[in-house]
Amino acid sequence: MKTIPVFYSPEQTVHENQSFSPSAGKPVHVVRSWLDQGFPISLHNVVPLRASQIALAHDAAFVRAVLKCETANGFGNRSPEVAKAVRYTTGSMVGAALHVFKHGGVAVSPTSGFHHATWNHAGAFCTFNGLMIAVQALRLQGAKKVGILDCDAHFGNGQEDIIKKLGLEDSVRHWTFGGENITKSTAEEWLKEFPKIVSRFQDCDVLLYQAGADPHVNDPLGGTLTSEQMRRRDRIVFEVCKRLEIAVAWNLAGGYQEPLRKVLDIHDSTMAECVCAYLTNREIANEKDRKSDREKGSQKGHDHHSVRARMG
Repeated sequence: MKTIPVFYSPEQTVHENQSFSPSAGKPVHVVRSWLDQGFPISLHNVVPLRASQIALAHDAAFVRAVLKCETANGFGNRSPEVAKAVRYTTGSMVGAALHVFKHGGVAVSPTSGFHHATWNHAGAFCTFNGLMIAVQALRLQGAKKVGILDCDAHFGNGQEDIIKKLGLEDSVRHWTFGGENITKSTAEEWLKEFPKIVSRFQDCDVLLYQAGADPHVNDPLGGTLTSEQMRRRDRIVFEVCKRLEIAVAWNLAGGYQEPLRKVLDIHDSTMAECVCAYLTNREIANEKDRKSDREKGSQKGHDHHSVRARMG
């Protein structure tokens, strides 16, 4: 592995969506930040999901109503731009999950807004549950057991609802940070036990890791972990998964601090830990050397334009 695969399309980003949550408009800013910092990532194409694919984990009538803007999405509106984008955000998560199921290692979906979406209802900034849709896509490809490590600050009620509705208790191992009553005073104790929690997913074909930004101590809807503790959280996940050879596809979640740069810093930290775990220092150095050579050469303008065009 020479680069970290990131499944990204400009269509994942919603530019006009009035909401307390910045998640719909965040993908383009996250990916731009990763590129600007020189992280060794490679952008992979995203195939938008059809209604029938989304309905693998949701009521089909509910899916059709959202996509046709006949009922409210997770942001409480009926925006056609959101309806289009959710086909790409879920497609990004599925793409990353299927990639690691086939190739192992790690892949990234720079998306948020999944874990509060239940079988037939959207809410709390979540429209469709990309985590559970990815579970179903993996099962169609032969996966026997899929893990979900949900480290958003809040309880992953959407997964719980869909797992129960579809009778997937034996096929999905689900752990959610929001169900553990972790506080500032118990955070260090939890971090000591966290490697054991991650290790429980060793028998899973793929682990879906939701690297939420809202557990941060300064988040208005979180308030538990310091920046250093957040970074250790991510380090534990990636180092344990690398050591135990657990294929992991991770995504973003939450993050409500202002300005947005504070949230981007947390997502940057997660990517930094991912790079450290999965790429050797030599591979990182080589990639940065190649990047420097490209910037010096006449090809720079073309390459830069191509990447930015894909970012939108």
